[in-house]
Amino acid sequence: MSIQVKDVFPKENFKKVTAQVGEQLAYAGMEVDRMKVKMAQAVDDGVDAARKAVKRSRHAAEDMIDETAYKIKHDPLQSVAITFGIGLGLGALIGWILGREKK
Repeated sequence: MSIQVKDVFPKENFKKVTAQVGEQLAYAGMEVDRMKVKMAQAVDDGVDAARKAVKRSRHAAEDMIDETAYKIKHDPLQSVAITFGIGLGLGALIGWILGREKK
């Protein structure tokens, strides 16, 4: 006993079923195209956001450098004292860490 296509889909229904399948495939194709467009837009938005973040970071770094240069010119002795204190503190910290590792 074998099942044939004509037993499952009579001629009257076959045209209707193939038309429905064709419509569903066309709809699926449109959905895929829409998803591709949305994905491309999302990628473009991400790239734009990254570029803006880099630009803001660069401007912030430039502002910080300018502010530091101004403060060094305005109070040179305080700048030297702060630099000396930071160097002394880092030297002591490194010496302590290296001294602990030898034990």
